[in-house]
Amino acid sequence: MKQNRFSLGVAALPFAVACGALVASIAPGQAQAPQPGWVTVSACTPAGPLIPTNTTESCGSDVLQPILAGLVTTDAKTGAIIEDVAESITTSDNKTWTIKLRKGRKFHDGTEVLAKNFVDAWNWAAYGPNGQSNNDWFSVIVGYGDLNPKAPKGEKPPAPATNRMTGLKVVNDHEFQVELSNPVPVFRAQLSYKAFYPMPDSFFADPAAFGRKPIGAGPFQFVSGAPDSGYKLAAFADYAGPAKPSIKGIDLRIYTSREAAYNDLVAGNLDLLRDIPASKLVGDLWKRDLGGRAVTQPRANIQALGMPYTDANPQLLKPAIRQALSMAIDRKAIVDILFNGIGQPATGWVPPGTEGYQPGACGEYCSFNPEKAKALLAQAGGYKGEIKLYYAGDSEVKSAMDAVCNSIQNTLSITCVTSALSDNATFRSYTRSGKVDGLFPSNWTMDYPSIDNALIPLYSKAGTSNRGAYESAAFDALLDKAAKEETSAAIKTYQEAERLLTAEMPRVPLWNPAMTVGHSPKVRSVTLYANGRIDYSALSLKD
Repeated sequence: MKQNRFSLGVAALPFAVACGALVASIAPGQAQAPQPGWVTVSACTPAGPLIPTNTTESCGSDVLQPILAGLVTTDAKTGAIIEDVAESITTSDNKTWTIKLRKGRKFHDGTEVLAKNFVDAWNWAAYGPNGQSNNDWFSVIVGYGDLNPKAPKGEKPPAPATNRMTGLKVVNDHEFQVELSNPVPVFRAQLSYKAFYPMPDSFFADPAAFGRKPIGAGPFQFVSGAPDSGYKLAAFADYAGPAKPSIKGIDLRIYTSREAAYNDLVAGNLDLLRDIPASKLVGDLWKRDLGGRAVTQPRANIQALGMPYTDANPQLLKPAIRQALSMAIDRKAIVDILFNGIGQPATGWVPPGTEGYQPGACGEYCSFNPEKAKALLAQAGGYKGEIKLYYAGDSEVKSAMDAVCNSIQNTLSITCVTSALSDNATFRSYTRSGKVDGLFPSNWTMDYPSIDNALIPLYSKAGTSNRGAYESAAFDALLDKAAKEETSAAIKTYQEAERLLTAEMPRVPLWNPAMTVGHSPKVRSVTLYANGRIDYSALSLKD
């Protein structure tokens, strides 16, 4: 573990940010020549097998996105939810849903996408013993509890008596019904998340093989690749969905660093790079280097500080200390200096551009206020010892975490130390172990653009990404209330729930980044989804 102590001001710290680890694969300036009609794209190493129901991190999702197709998808330009494999999705009460499929849609192995491919995939993912990280997405379907029996206190859960949810029924090859345990007005939007995508029959015979070479029904199919070498995805000739691509393929390349990828972009050896290194954002250097071949767009993402949730550091369990730390961070200075003003300070737990976003949800606690921060710290009895801020040593967030730590130290006169854990896997394991005794970056990119997706997974009692074990009966009661309301009323209830988070600050909001993309001269236009990923089907190349 490497620790960094410092006393420099924010302005002295350069910055770069990444979605995950960048592993050595291609040396700068030695990239392979692209195939005609293909685009070369910088990528990061997936954390695990490429199984949609067990992939919750950005690097794996970047590989899966062009491969998969679900019932619905998102229009990248408008953000609207539109039918994809589904021909129609209807309900009269937001509880029982009838889903009809388009005929003739095929998986990349040539088999047709049928109703059973959805029902079987959902049942497999919801079956507790399969251990899928996205298991909880199916908790609202009738019969989910039978696949996830509760364990008696201090014991292992019993084996499920069934592997099928009673709330799923195949009507015929192209129609199935879903019965939910309570009305969910946003269920149609939730279906855009990859956990709900269909699996071909071959998946169930050998999930491990699928994880190495995934088969979807999307516009691009897996050709070859591995986590340490990158991936090649070719346009699927038999794709009949709403997003037929004009390019022939995507060459996802793993780089040693984002700086190395940037250098290849400038040299003409790379076509697309997301997240331009911050050192190149200063003074708009990237725009001059690339001759204006640059795109900037808001991203449905919030970057935050995670908090320890056990008595590994009892001081950080005190809400007043968490609030003091939040008010000690000069978010605007960090965004202005380290991001060159690209992005904005976060004022709540829901990213801008999300349905239900309310500016200022965090209230005064997300405003830089040194005097109030000091008063809150004193009210809590002060802080003894040093504060540690952990991050993954193979990510590129060091400068941002140094800046946060520095702002806390300068404001509250508490020694703050950034500690680099060896790699992303070690970081993820440690921060989820209950042993972490300090702060750590905890970021969230929206799965679909609705306020419930920013709140339920992260802060509900059973949330799949509730890493801080936050628990509030009042908060969960509001989520339950919202689930039974029509959309407009539900949004107001979710907003009320968001405001409750100020009491304990389970995560400290930092900033909402913007996506920066640079491209080569051969790329005519780039369209981005709200989550910052590239819409490869809309990508066009010059003749």
